[in-house]
Amino acid sequence: MNVNEKSCRNCVVLKAQLEQQEAIVAKYLKIVQSQSELIQDLQNKSSTVGTSPKSSPRKQYPTNYTNYNGWDTISNDPNNKKTRGGYRAFIGSITSEIDKDSLKKCLEESFGKVDSIDIISSKACAFADFASPTAYHNAVSEGAVLVNGIALSVERVRRPKPRK
Repeated sequence: MNVNEKSCRNCVVLKAQLEQQEAIVAKYLKIVQSQSELIQDLQNKSSTVGTSPKSSPRKQYPTNYTNYNGWDTISNDPNNKKTRGGYRAFIGSITSEIDKDSLKKCLEESFGKVDSIDIISSKACAFADFASPTAYHNAVSEGAVLVNGIALSVERVRRPKPRK
């Protein structure tokens, strides 16, 4: 196209949309980087808490609280599926070729330690309990994992709506 030629209206609109999308992606990348830095800072601070002889003891929180991914933590019972781990993620699009061991191995290699996995074959989904908030955050922010050549979605668990 020549400098003297006038660009068509569609080209101008598409170019503006592309620039807007690039700006959004740049902002998103900054947010992800900031989140990663915050998590790193929190991990560094939590690993140093209690190492100094002058530091105060950690505050004991009650067992009845809601953690940041929305699940209520009611007890420390390891058999209670609702409380186990505290960092529970939903894994979608499970097929018959995917077993617990391969799913756990891929999740741990990609994101971090997994305490347990519950596969629900009839619903073609699974639930993974991550051992740390960092592993949980990494999995949910990535949004997918590749297991045996099959892409699976990884999402935060949403609380079921109460029935009327």
